[in-house]
Amino acid sequence: MCVIYSYRVQQPTFSRFDRGVNMATGPSVAVVGGGISGLVCAVRLTQLGIQNVTVFDTGKHAAGGRCSSRHVNIDGRLHTFDHSTQYFTVSDKRFCNVVSFLHSQGAVKVWQGRLGHLKDGNFFPMKSLTQAFVGVDGMSSISSCLSSRVNLKRPVWIGKVSWEDVSRKWKVDRCGYFDYLVIAHNGKCADRLMSDAGVPKVHRLLQVRFTPRLDIKDKRMQLSSLWMLMAAFPKSLCLSYEGAHVEDPDISWVANNTAKLSQNKMSVNGIECWTVFSTKEFGSAHKVPQENIPPRKEKQVTDELLTAFARVTGLGSKLPPPRYTKVQLWGAAVPLNTLYTKEECVFDGQHNVGICGDWLVSPCIQGAAVSGLRLAEFIQNHSSGTDRTGTNLQPEFTAVDGPVIGSFPTDSSIIFKPKAT
Repeated sequence: MCVIYSYRVQQPTFSRFDRGVNMATGPSVAVVGGGISGLVCAVRLTQLGIQNVTVFDTGKHAAGGRCSSRHVNIDGRLHTFDHSTQYFTVSDKRFCNVVSFLHSQGAVKVWQGRLGHLKDGNFFPMKSLTQAFVGVDGMSSISSCLSSRVNLKRPVWIGKVSWEDVSRKWKVDRCGYFDYLVIAHNGKCADRLMSDAGVPKVHRLLQVRFTPRLDIKDKRMQLSSLWMLMAAFPKSLCLSYEGAHVEDPDISWVANNTAKLSQNKMSVNGIECWTVFSTKEFGSAHKVPQENIPPRKEKQVTDELLTAFARVTGLGSKLPPPRYTKVQLWGAAVPLNTLYTKEECVFDGQHNVGICGDWLVSPCIQGAAVSGLRLAEFIQNHSSGTDRTGTNLQPEFTAVDGPVIGSFPTDSSIIFKPKAT
């Protein structure tokens, strides 16, 4: 392998980090959205000398967006489910620095379990995969690590922002005025937030359509909806794999959280926890308001996904009744297209506003992180006068080709080998 990354990395990004979150130096930046993209952007801004950065997130328990986990008490013991992002890969040298930093902080590890594809009950190992990464205690370990290094305000709902030409500042709801605004989320909330913010070209890029099938003629961001089932079984299902992309009308992914997170080594009650993701078509067919799922729909989706899980795993009637189940609808789950831009982010230099997110690079953690890094650099260059221009604001999108739950880019020349201690 020609590239090995460890704690000693060549580029400065995340290789050295000084917190300094209490120092109000440089221009003020408001980051709306505490997912991976927003958190990475905020951390990188502080590294670049812009310390007056505030991240606003709606999370009641934690930030992280789709990089999150649920901790559930089952029979008197806490069990962890990764209920959104399942794992990530590395193919970009800039992201290597982020992963190396996270590993040095004890936040990520290489997933050593068997990963592959399920078809007609048969498992096929994933030959193209070099390395897969997960959070040490669930994917929320990643966002927790990054959150501890920024000035994070949560739970805070930002419902209105507006650009003021005279002061050349952004009014961010009731949170005050900021020199720069970063939109680090998407979907209908971002669309509504920017609809009357005074930057129509930026708002145009955030307009969204929800669909299970991409319409290449529609010049909007297009997002799929997916159902997620968490199921805890009273004993091991004795399946030979820990994660699998599934070819099935109803299910697209299954993962053994107990094995993935090494919870089986600590378990005393024999519980085995699985995460199951639906297909885009299933998500669309059963879509309801995700904030208020009717009990009847919840039961229907649970029953249908459990039936499909028994079918795709080949367990059939041998699947034991679960001790715990919970379904969740991700209404804006995965982008079906990405903005066609070489800059990997959006930045309007006339109005001091930018957008970062995986849909500007690739729908995955790496894409989100790279976009956050790039936007931080645009803001730093703009604020210092090095480059006062912005990015292309034309709504040109390109189709995403990859698994239903996101993209997993790989580079066989990039292998993670931590520095020996």
